[in-house]
Amino acid sequence: MTTSIAEACPQQSRRPVLRRLADILPITAPVITAPPAVATLPATDPTAPVLVDRVLRAVVEALRGRRAARQLSKVLRPEVLDSLPSLQAAAGHLQPQVRRVITQQHAVDALEAVAVVTLTTGVRALAARFEKHSGRWQCTTLQLRLTSGDLAARGQCRTR
Repeated sequence: MTTSIAEACPQQSRRPVLRRLADILPITAPVITAPPAVATLPATDPTAPVLVDRVLRAVVEALRGRRAARQLSKVLRPEVLDSLPSLQAAAGHLQPQVRRVITQQHAVDALEAVAVVTLTTGVRALAARFEKHSGRWQCTTLQLRLTSGDLAARGQCRTR
């Protein structure tokens, strides 16, 4: 007996069968949970980033020797102001210049900032923390990490 071509021959599809998850997963009662609590962001001070930018640029000017450090006494804590001469001795010969200042306010009375500083030996970050004391912003921490190459360049700088 011969098979006719006209007979229906079931062909299997080579494509995967797509099914809805609702058809596959077992039906369970929906679990109702309270929406997650949204943390409220601190109220930001719109003048703070401008002040921080100006202060960090003035600090870099003091490091270069173009500004007296005592001019920053109102915005720098005494311990930060006392550390400026040693920072100037370590980095002043590298001719620091500020490229950009990035600020982020974490709390109503706390702000952190980074100044991207170009030195003759490369690009470094000047990190600072500002806190609000008696209604005024003050720099409480200032840090510039230098490499051994930066420190070695002190003996190699030329006088003009």
